[in-house]
Amino acid sequence: MAIKQRVFKISPSQDESCDPRSKSAAFDRASELQASLPSQLPSFIKSMLPSQVTRCFWLGLPKRFCDLHMPKHDETIVLVDEDDQEFNTKYLAHKTGLSGGWGGFANAHKLLPGDALVFQLIDHWKFRVYIVRVCGSSLNETDGALGLLNLVSYGHQNKNVEDSKNLQKAEDMDIDLRKQNVEENSLVVFDQSEYNNDYADSPVSEGLRFSQSVLQFKEIKNIDDFSIVVDGLIIDSEIPKHFQIKYYDLCHSQKTYLHENLLKGLNVKLAAGVILETVTIADAIRACKVGITRDDFDIWDRTLKAFEEMGMKVGFLRGRISKLVGLLFDSNKLLEAKKNERRVMNKKLCDIRDVIKNLDVEIETLKLTGGKNLESVFCKEANAPW
Repeated sequence: MAIKQRVFKISPSQDESCDPRSKSAAFDRASELQASLPSQLPSFIKSMLPSQVTRCFWLGLPKRFCDLHMPKHDETIVLVDEDDQEFNTKYLAHKTGLSGGWGGFANAHKLLPGDALVFQLIDHWKFRVYIVRVCGSSLNETDGALGLLNLVSYGHQNKNVEDSKNLQKAEDMDIDLRKQNVEENSLVVFDQSEYNNDYADSPVSEGLRFSQSVLQFKEIKNIDDFSIVVDGLIIDSEIPKHFQIKYYDLCHSQKTYLHENLLKGLNVKLAAGVILETVTIADAIRACKVGITRDDFDIWDRTLKAFEEMGMKVGFLRGRISKLVGLLFDSNKLLEAKKNERRVMNKKLCDIRDVIKNLDVEIETLKLTGGKNLESVFCKEANAPW
């Protein structure tokens, strides 16, 4: 996921009783690290308790995070460290935590109470784990995490006395605390009990999450069953609700997911943009009037053609545009042609009327002159000698 650059390594201190100020600073640095991660992938923070790294080696995960992103059954979860070394752990769905294999990870990385770990879900049942040490050579060093992300070194950060007391109390009582101002698309959690996962709700944005399965469109009964899944990711959070409703109506009209054939590996933002623009064009088509220009139709059609080449099922929209163009502009061409034909015929009619008028004049002239001479000519012919 990340390109390795300069990696800071810290040898953990043998003194496991680092002061609360150091623990608070470690959590703060982990929070900054989490905020710098790509928002497309969900993540959360865990501050290590003694029981999680020195005794029973059980790590409870945030229940809200598990409800949104984790499997509903027991599953093998892979933890990937800063050296890309993978550790298999056993996820227990009913307890929403890691059991078998977690101890091996904790020992291999010499985790200490107060260390802050950032878990980033990078694939189905696979986490990238960034470790921020509670004790080390300086507060602006982490165990690989900051170097991997090419972050600016952190300055020393001081927490007030109240925060230090709260953090100490959390460790002593082994309870959950939650950090406020949760970063969008991620979950931030202080220490939690390894035995109790009945957590209070915290403000969490669902964000992008992996899809375990996709319903066949014929199985969808209403908008509540409808999710937009692109390349294995549910991207509903990238699309405003009113656009989701309109997009559902478009899909329902065609009885299929219009996006199901989008190119694999397409950027999430780009995929969401294609869907949003498709809805916008569909709305514009429905709202257009006879005064619309041909250029507007051409722009819509070129855009939809590009989407079609990316795998979007927008042929029915292009068909509607073609029909409207035919009705509006082709019929106008025919009408103009008929008008031209009528003008030509009118001109011919005017010419014919002039001819008729001239003929009428000649006829009248003949009547006036021919009537007088006819009798004399007739008599002359009758009495002519044999």
